[in-house]
Amino acid sequence: MVTAAVLVVPTAQAAAGVLIDETFSAQTTPANFGFPAGAAVSGGVLNVTKGMGNYTTSVKAFDGAVVGERTLDLTFDWKTAVAAGGRKTGIELRDSQGNLVFALAGTATELRYGLTGPVSDSASAPDSLNPAWIRIAYNGAKWYTVNLHLDFTLQRVQYTIATKETAATVMASGTASIAGKNLAKLVACNYYGTGVQSLDNFRLTAPANAANGRLKGKTVYAFGDSIVAGHTYSRSFVNLTAERELMNLKKYAVNGAAIGPVGASGGQILTQVRNAASQSPDHVVFDGGTNDAELIHNNRYEVGTMAAGFDPATFDRSTYAGSLEITIHTMRAKWPAARIAHVTAHKLGSRDWNTQLAIRSVTLRICAKWGVTVADVFGDSTLDTRNDGQRVAYTFNGLANGYPGTGGTGTHPNIAGMNFYVPVLTAALTAP
Repeated sequence: MVTAAVLVVPTAQAAAGVLIDETFSAQTTPANFGFPAGAAVSGGVLNVTKGMGNYTTSVKAFDGAVVGERTLDLTFDWKTAVAAGGRKTGIELRDSQGNLVFALAGTATELRYGLTGPVSDSASAPDSLNPAWIRIAYNGAKWYTVNLHLDFTLQRVQYTIATKETAATVMASGTASIAGKNLAKLVACNYYGTGVQSLDNFRLTAPANAANGRLKGKTVYAFGDSIVAGHTYSRSFVNLTAERELMNLKKYAVNGAAIGPVGASGGQILTQVRNAASQSPDHVVFDGGTNDAELIHNNRYEVGTMAAGFDPATFDRSTYAGSLEITIHTMRAKWPAARIAHVTAHKLGSRDWNTQLAIRSVTLRICAKWGVTVADVFGDSTLDTRNDGQRVAYTFNGLANGYPGTGGTGTHPNIAGMNFYVPVLTAALTAP
């Protein structure tokens, strides 16, 4: 039986501090979430644009602690009651100068979102000050969940809009440049007609490991299996990280690849490294172990043990451990100036647990020996697809609506699942 998913943010984010976490289960302080008009907390949600006229607005100002943050993560649920043609309501996030950060709106037939548009003081919302809308057909009866990563150092926003359900459908996802320089206000807009909007589960956090522009322009080579490659989708967690930080990414990962010596449908990750460009990147990122866990469990080869020294002649390349050491040795020899990070897979419901633990143990020892930074998704995030709700919510097999779907085997993270990986990798790439 499928259990309900518990939607949680990565541990790395939660450690930094929650600035706002409002479920609207009771009246807020200040009242009605700080909206001076057209808003009311009722039935466990915040209703806005209630009784407001055409082209009118109501503005919630964020406090100085929020305005001063350079990097923020925001998630909220949204729904509109607009049901008739010609009517449109929405919300806008703007900075202290009126520049747009992000906007969302609904008509009877279209979900609209905006990333660019005119500067506005938010005193009103005439057509001339509307954001430049991107339009999607949608079901206006549903709730939608918005996830935003806001970087005001780089003036970038990474966004995902999805239906609010365990087997969610992604409506839009991407990364874009914005004019906004901080998060100063949330504007409820009654663009035209009537239609109450509802907000719920408004959570704003400051990430623990914000890069603050330090990775801009850096090059990264990425090696590994389908978790790095993206499976049947072109954007993996490495892409999401590079997009956020304006890094130059070259992916060599192949579906089905493994660290170990034999049997992987995608070959050895070592082969990817040997075939990669000789020009040194700033960073090397690689995973492995997921396909190895299956091959080892099926007795194709053994986990093995770490060699005593650094001489490649002593590595037992018939084992996972020896293959991992020669892979790292090859990276070090080919790109001595590059920083290397190994990404551990999340806790997998699709692989034998004891095999996962055995691979993890020797991997951590070998990475420590070679001075390889570990982006430890297994240990530092709560993504665990042994939980059936998490498997359904956070992994995919194929695409739906052009984006990774849900209900996967537990192996391949969809966009929501990738968001457990991204902060852990960012922390590894910016580690001293």
